[in-house]
Amino acid sequence: MIYSFILPDSGEGIHESEIVSWEVKPGDTVQADDTLVEIQSDKAVVALPSPVSGVVKKLLFAEGDVPKVGEAIVEIEVSDDSSVVKERGMDTVAIEHEDVEHLNPTGELPEKETTTSKPAVSHADSDIDIRMIAIPAVRKYAREKDVDIRIVPATGKNNRVTREDIDRFLATGGIQQVTEEKVVEKETAPAQAVTTEQVVTTEQERRVKMTPTRKAIANAMVNSKARSPHVTVLDRVNVTKLVEHRDRFKLIAKERGIKLTYTAYFVKALTAILARYPDLNASIDEKNDEIVYKNYINVGIATDTDKGLFVPVIHHTDRKSLFQIAEDLTVNTEKAMNGTLTSADMKNSSMTITNVGALATSGVWSTPIINQPEVAILGVGRIEDEVIPDENKQIIVAPMLKLSFGFDHRIIDGGTAQRAINDLKKYLADPELLFVEG
Repeated sequence: MIYSFILPDSGEGIHESEIVSWEVKPGDTVQADDTLVEIQSDKAVVALPSPVSGVVKKLLFAEGDVPKVGEAIVEIEVSDDSSVVKERGMDTVAIEHEDVEHLNPTGELPEKETTTSKPAVSHADSDIDIRMIAIPAVRKYAREKDVDIRIVPATGKNNRVTREDIDRFLATGGIQQVTEEKVVEKETAPAQAVTTEQVVTTEQERRVKMTPTRKAIANAMVNSKARSPHVTVLDRVNVTKLVEHRDRFKLIAKERGIKLTYTAYFVKALTAILARYPDLNASIDEKNDEIVYKNYINVGIATDTDKGLFVPVIHHTDRKSLFQIAEDLTVNTEKAMNGTLTSADMKNSSMTITNVGALATSGVWSTPIINQPEVAILGVGRIEDEVIPDENKQIIVAPMLKLSFGFDHRIIDGGTAQRAINDLKKYLADPELLFVEG
């Protein structure tokens, strides 16, 4: 019998995913839980295991294609008495990059890459994410060949190392050869399809096909603005005491291996506001005309990466210390940059912070777009010295922070929003008050 493997929903309402790489080809024998394919959703690269044992008959999409959720992407011939899907049901299970246990049934640790004495000429950084260099099958092949995959010149799609790259590396005695391949014929592509970059260049312009990630970001932005009436309150706060507090405690944090940033304080202050103003920690169920109040406090941090904008979430911030929040920030940022965020890392945010301070050349205000289904968003800019009057109307120079507080006017009234931002300013102006009261 023929089992059709259906592209599953990888979560968060994704309707399609790009085929990044096939790990099988027609004629291959696969066992249940062997990885069939890696897909790119708008969240992360996901490895999909085979739910059945059998022989691959046909690949229905080529690498680079974008099938829709629910479409069959590969056909596998199984015996009639085969325990289809290993009795897990006919649905498939999407496994994130971080969950690599299914790739090593022998128990071999995947992160321990075998090294070789060959000179490091490429990918030499020891902290590079091995998972981004090649698909699991190729990494395993490199270990079997006793090759450090980090020093193998890559010619595959998305600058990934292929089995052919490893063979070429061994054949040349480990000497790097630069090979330019603009068009690569894929054995696994149906009907001998040829995979090329989807770019059209003319004398006056260059057109590049939108990636699933960019499409998802674009759709989310448009839907948010169309869905809820945005109102933004712009304000600023003197953060002299905040700067002093961080300068004092960042040395202690550094001794403990923690990077203490201002964003950790923003998260702590926003947590106190969410606890005080339940309307900010809510969402609207439009189908049932209900307001949903959340019994948890999770804060999302908009993170800019070369692959697009992601919002990893720090969960249960009301139960965490400033140092714990700082640690979570570092971990989430590294995951976002490496492309290893899971759906769970980006779920159930109460409210999002967007911080452009590291990129801005001045304080800047903005009108951030709400991250649905949340009902508010906090934008913070760069801390910048400004000339202001003090309490005695004397001119002083003080570090000022601009705040942009956007809210959904369907559920948040202007008075509530202003009271919330007033309290937020008090906490940021005096962190001691935050830790005593917040």
